[in-house]
Amino acid sequence: MKLNIDGASNAVLGLAGGGGLIRDEAGRWVVGFSRKLGKVNSFLAELWALRDGLLLCHQMNTTALIVEVDAKVVVEALTNPSYSNTIVSGLFDDCRQILSCFNQVRIQHIFREANMCADQLARLGSLQASEFVLFSCPPLDIKDTFEADSLGVYSNRLCPVFGCS
Repeated sequence: MKLNIDGASNAVLGLAGGGGLIRDEAGRWVVGFSRKLGKVNSFLAELWALRDGLLLCHQMNTTALIVEVDAKVVVEALTNPSYSNTIVSGLFDDCRQILSCFNQVRIQHIFREANMCADQLARLGSLQASEFVLFSCPPLDIKDTFEADSLGVYSNRLCPVFGCS
């Protein structure tokens, strides 16, 4: 299984959300989720989305899991066994504990452009009325993005060019 997660915060409204989706080995939608978080920073939003996604994968008796995250700081924290942060320690410890339940797990950073479905689910979470929502199929708002992703359609990433005259 593959788990893509993301956190989103709306600075204007002061609201945050987390979300993600689980795909099978063929890239098909298994389940998506979004969570309303209120006023939290982006690191906490990412961790909440990770915890939610890991719990869902664990409940589905997943044994091998690839976790893709577009927040490099989260990947670095999870792959560093000595990482410690007293502010998020409870949530972070939950994530580490759930991760230890899988036989095989790989956590990797991906670019934001490759994580658009999770990003859209996180944004839905920041605006939804319910605290937590599960999606058995892609919501209409992200259906086109998911289909494009499934077909391998990509978007260009603009990178600054250094050293040019």
